[in-house]
Amino acid sequence: MGEAAALLSAFCWACTSVVLARLGAKYGGSVLSGLRFLIASPFALALLLLADDTHEIAAATGGAILAVIASAVVNYLIGDTIYIRALPRVGLQRMSPAVTALWVALSTVGGVLILGEAAGLDLLIGGACVIVGTFLVVSGQVSRLPDTTGPERLGPLPTLGLMLLVAGSWAASTMLIAGGRGDLGPIAVNALRIPAGGLMVATVAMITSRGEVLRRLPQGRDIPLVIAVGVLGTALGSLCYVYAVAEAGAARAVILNATSPLMVVPLSMWFLRERLTPRIALGTAFCLSGTLIVVATG
Repeated sequence: MGEAAALLSAFCWACTSVVLARLGAKYGGSVLSGLRFLIASPFALALLLLADDTHEIAAATGGAILAVIASAVVNYLIGDTIYIRALPRVGLQRMSPAVTALWVALSTVGGVLILGEAAGLDLLIGGACVIVGTFLVVSGQVSRLPDTTGPERLGPLPTLGLMLLVAGSWAASTMLIAGGRGDLGPIAVNALRIPAGGLMVATVAMITSRGEVLRRLPQGRDIPLVIAVGVLGTALGSLCYVYAVAEAGAARAVILNATSPLMVVPLSMWFLRERLTPRIALGTAFCLSGTLIVVATG
């Protein structure tokens, strides 16, 4: 079940990335990041009450709660916000696979060296296939229909810096959840992380923009998209990911979650009009092979 949860989380994140790439240039990363967590918070708290897991939080140590909140800071406030802001400047087909590859590498090494997780041959081969596949995807030329209203694309070095910062934040968050949550279950962890992330992102956005962020809230047909991102993409996706880390281990969960670029490619072609190239298709095949190896032998 942990592996299945990781794949569902990957699908949620792929859909979320497409919506955020579409809306990011219009509203900004801080606005969208804060809104999706504030929307998801009531659902995470309601699930905690329905599951009657409040006793887990009451019995948790201060260190466990601090680790979970710290994971929200580095994942949501730093990693996700930068990721959203970079999407219009980098392109989804490039940003998603490259950041995922770096995240896989950092988290897998951390899971094995820091947390002492087993590194079987299936994990190594599957992870290598995913990383090779994402390299092929990001190194390929993405053909996109001209968008005269879009922002200017960033150069290689700024793009690489942003990718490293996002991937490092996600990997650090994974290590904090896997190694520091103590006896907190996935539902309790999610009930702490999502509200904490939403409050922090919204507060920082308000302070840094001096209240100007309130004038850039989504309007019209964009409102249902933001709500869907908060409920399905964030509330459901985050729960599935935390469950996958707890049940399948950080290294395996990260590799399976790294199949998100497989889903991003067709979604970006359909909704963002990005065209598939032979190199991206080959990279997708490598990623799929790695996924099948991890699932079949797990």
